Amino acid sequence: MARCGIDRIDNLFAGNAEVMPIGPQDPDKDAVGVVQDILTGQGKKGLPVLLSPDYGIFGPKTTEALHDFCGEHGLSSRDVVDAPTLRAMVQNPAPDPLASRGYLTLALDFLYSGLSKVLSLVALMEGQGRFAAMNLNTDGAGLSFGIIQWAQKPGRLAEILSAYRDASRGEFVRIFGDGDGQMADGLIGHVQRPSGGVDPQTGMTNDPAYNLVEDPWVSRFKAAAILPLFQSVKVRLALAAFEASYERLRQFAPTLISERSVAFMIDLSNQYGNSGAERLYRAVQRPGTTERELLEGIAEASVSGVPDKFKAGTSQRRESFLTTNLLSDEPFQAGPAAPSGPSATG
Repeated sequence: MARCGIDRIDNLFAGNAEVMPIGPQDPDKDAVGVVQDILTGQGKKGLPVLLSPDYGIFGPKTTEALHDFCGEHGLSSRDVVDAPTLRAMVQNPAPDPLASRGYLTLALDFLYSGLSKVLSLVALMEGQGRFAAMNLNTDGAGLSFGIIQWAQKPGRLAEILSAYRDASRGEFVRIFGDGDGQMADGLIGHVQRPSGGVDPQTGMTNDPAYNLVEDPWVSRFKAAAILPLFQSVKVRLALAAFEASYERLRQFAPTLISERSVAFMIDLSNQYGNSGAERLYRAVQRPGTTERELLEGIAEASVSGVPDKFKAGTSQRRESFLTTNLLSDEPFQAGPAAPSGPSATG
């Protein structure tokens, strides 16, 4: 099992009884943050997320969420997170899991490398880090789904569905076809059509049988999102996409080497595509421009190019990458973009 890199969490998860449990007013904000992320994935509402000012503070909401979880699962320790409680939090199926540091490592066995760290931040921006995040055509792109929002209209949804089927055709047919292989295969055929099977102007489906922004399809995508096998598929596919974005970034912007700038640009690529990120970079880049000036200029250009209703959210997203202390200004280390354990496809 991969270590998350936070000693107290790793030692508790390993069953070390000498490690102090995590509880109210705990000063170890990193460890408390992992607890909050995992409790959120267990369906507990109202807990702070990664960029919130209260993230890592074990307050009344975290205590209440812990009490609820322990009561639901018959755990004796309800006031603190000891080793058995942490293992139960990770190993019990999560109804709404997040692509957080703790879940990626402890539940899915991925290494927390440079690119997976970037992934957790991008996922937070795309859909609060939720594996089940969905945009039901509010942007005219049909269905967008998952931790990096594989969108229907540009053809990205076909990528994740094909990867699901390749990982386990049996599970793919069970979930997306309700046991009917022809229906499940028809879904992939539909999203592989031009514009992902939707009208390029409105994002509305071209086939009423595959209206993916309504039930039963929405419920099927939610069911796929809570299956650990398919979660691992999502992470692998996202990391592969980010690795490709990083390699392209090294070609057109070799001076952008800090962890902050790489994360900023990969997030930009996830929104605008690799070509779009390069276009924005070249529109702003000038001889003598510092890295900070360059990133601020790209942020401004990226905001100006979106519809008015998305400007505030896009601006906040760019600002988060520019200012968060979760990213350093030291040189980026990509790290291995693969899980430490067996293949997710078994």
